[in-house]
Amino acid sequence: MADAPPPQRPLGWGRVFAAARLSQAPETRRGAWYRVVSEGRSRVVLEVRGHRVDLAKGAVEVRPQRPDKFTVVYRAADEPTPPQGRAGDLGRVYAVCPNCARRTRLFGEPKTLDCPECRHHGVIAWWETG
Repeated sequence: MADAPPPQRPLGWGRVFAAARLSQAPETRRGAWYRVVSEGRSRVVLEVRGHRVDLAKGAVEVRPQRPDKFTVVYRAADEPTPPQGRAGDLGRVYAVCPNCARRTRLFGEPKTLDCPECRHHGVIAWWETG
């Protein structure tokens, strides 16, 4: 019986710029990083929840290493959100874990956060929004 091949090492990590997300990659989540599985001169392919998504390179921020800081997402005032008090209510400002993409509502302006899903501990990158 042959051994399974080792998992493919990502070529980098990418996230779709907020301005391009809805028009080019609505299946992606704001602030979430995805594995880069292929990259050409003008295109990049991300692995999004088990599917490959082909995007224009200009629509994606790519980094060679997986980020370790939480991304901050600001919802627009007119953007629909789940009803307040429901589990899905993230409020207008939330953080996205760089490790597992879990979204966590933010209160105040904490400097660090522990992800309730994967326990990743990291700095909240208030200067870098998704």
